[in-house]
Amino acid sequence: MLTEQRLDLLVVGGGPAGMSAARTAADVGMRVLLVDERPTLGGQIYKQPGPGARVTDPAAADRSTAYGRSLIEAAQASAADLVLRTSVVAVEQDDDGFAVVVVPDGERATTLRTRRLLLSCGAHDRPVVFPGWTLPGVVTAGGMQSMAKSQFVLPGRRMVFAGSGPVALAFPAQLAHYGADIAVALEAGPAPRPGDAAQVARIARGNTDLLRDAARYRATLLRHRVPLRYGRVVVRAEGDGRVERVVHAAVDRDWRVLPGTEQSVEADVLCIGYGFVPSLELLRLAGCETDFDEDLGGRVARKDDWGRTSVSGVYAAGDGTGVEGSYVAIDEGVLAALAAARDAGVLDERAADERAVPARRRLRRRRALARSTRRLFRVGPGIYDLADGDTVVCRCEGITQAEVGRAADATDDVSVVKALTRAGMGPCQGRNCARHVAATIAKAHDRPVGTVDFATARMPVRPVPISAMADADVADPGLFVADHEADGADGADVAVAREEGPL
Repeated sequence: MLTEQRLDLLVVGGGPAGMSAARTAADVGMRVLLVDERPTLGGQIYKQPGPGARVTDPAAADRSTAYGRSLIEAAQASAADLVLRTSVVAVEQDDDGFAVVVVPDGERATTLRTRRLLLSCGAHDRPVVFPGWTLPGVVTAGGMQSMAKSQFVLPGRRMVFAGSGPVALAFPAQLAHYGADIAVALEAGPAPRPGDAAQVARIARGNTDLLRDAARYRATLLRHRVPLRYGRVVVRAEGDGRVERVVHAAVDRDWRVLPGTEQSVEADVLCIGYGFVPSLELLRLAGCETDFDEDLGGRVARKDDWGRTSVSGVYAAGDGTGVEGSYVAIDEGVLAALAAARDAGVLDERAADERAVPARRRLRRRRALARSTRRLFRVGPGIYDLADGDTVVCRCEGITQAEVGRAADATDDVSVVKALTRAGMGPCQGRNCARHVAATIAKAHDRPVGTVDFATARMPVRPVPISAMADADVADPGLFVADHEADGADGADVAVAREEGPL
């Protein structure tokens, strides 16, 4: 059970960035705790086989599993404390750092106190709204990967993959490797041109491993006879109670559907992989400023080249600050941990700079390839024009595109749209609909989507049982009052939260 303690650094997230950050900070002498809501370290990209699955030789499974295992073992061998199955649901500044509310699995919420906070919360699949996207059988690439990697199961027999970027090459290949029958893989971006190969060749140095991976994925698709069709997106999923057919169409360079190009294919699974968007909930709750960069996933954390955010004492690393892949995340974690150590006085400026040199060198090479790839497969605005009026946009509250559209016609304030429609008020707090709602508002008022912010983040940022919060060591002066002020009219005492916690 977690007990209240004053930490030098609390790392949230056990993916590539979080593991490297925790290890780096612990190695220079900081008192570090890493927490993650998953049952295993590794994050989504290095997800390990689930409980009961015994892998005697990770290297024989696949290169990603083996590499992820090495990162996990390095983190476990460090002096950092690692706590899994623990959700972080709130964060607030206190007199000497930050108070962070966590909910360990099966336990009540408690408050951890840390002088510095490093958020490496990763990213989640970019939601794409189209008719039929709520049918059983429509799954995200991340969800499909979780089933295949950790449970060794596939959700159906015949699949269609629709997406863009490296995901649209890697995921179908991985699924084919796991035995999936893939009818077709649809890439929204245009087919590579001769000049693109020359561009990639210029930045190949230091990235040959990733380019080899891409070639291997393409060879896997060819070997399994999976058609890869460029310039096409899914426009709807059809079926009686579950997916039975997938309809796709050709698009222009902005991903807008070209009339008269629809085709359908029989399938019982549609896997969607149009990239990822950063998980910013805790960063926003902490008051960190954000910017908008569609190439990095949309709204991203504002940070310097060390990972310092706009809030003193809060650092950010990995895909949760802008989607650039696991290798970039690893080195961002190193830099953010060094910045925290430097700001804490554990390292002086010269020592931090010297330790940062290898990470910065690798980052330059990795980012050159990432920038080149993003230019080739930039997300087009047409991806947000697929829904019709009856399409459910907010799955939690059952709000349709027509309802969101009417509210957006009346106001360009996302919080007002949320109040008028309840879109974004469900358990996911807008993770599945916020970006589409913002795009609808932007279109209604002829504004760039980047000028439409998300609604205010609220605690708890993750759904938690009421039993986890009841009588926990968590108090918010704005919500709770001291028990001597809470007597009912009949004289009976009213149960309240304890006063000593800051949240």
